[in-house]
Amino acid sequence: MKKIIGIVVLGLLLSGNAYADDIKDFQIEGISIGDSALDHFEKKELKKEKNEFKSKKYNKYCSKKFETYEGGICFYTKRKDKLFIIESIAGFQSYPEDIDACYVEQVNIDKELSSLFNNAKRQVDDYKNNADKTGKSTERDIIYVLNDGGEVGIACLDYGKKFTKKNNANDHLQVFVDTNRSTIV
Repeated sequence: MKKIIGIVVLGLLLSGNAYADDIKDFQIEGISIGDSALDHFEKKELKKEKNEFKSKKYNKYCSKKFETYEGGICFYTKRKDKLFIIESIAGFQSYPEDIDACYVEQVNIDKELSSLFNNAKRQVDDYKNNADKTGKSTERDIIYVLNDGGEVGIACLDYGKKFTKKNNANDHLQVFVDTNRSTIV
């Protein structure tokens, strides 16, 4: 699993202009912010991958057809965008009942990202995940806010036992790239 995440981080390191702090220079599963989803999916496939998501501005699509992230990827496009331009993308790696391994991987990825984004503002947020009404689920985010307003980050989600059982949820790592995360999620 560490090799898989390492490959993604290495891909970020080797991408063109990696030190430019331009969100469009970075990829998850070969997909960048600003790409058309039609470059990676057929239109009928997008309709099949579309998820129920409560937003007046965005559509959410998730796919498990990729290899690096066994938990799949999700991306967002503006709701009425006929070109399906990707505004946000995230890859997911499951850590069922092993949140400590998730935190270790998060620290490893953070070390790589900090060298890539030395001009970015780094924030670490620990909080209770409000999807779990029992208050037993937590999340730790490490986010790099870039000069262009985009964000790159890593999150570890640790679900409480009741929430896990009720929702068939797994603790997981999320690596994300967003044009402006606060407007989508």
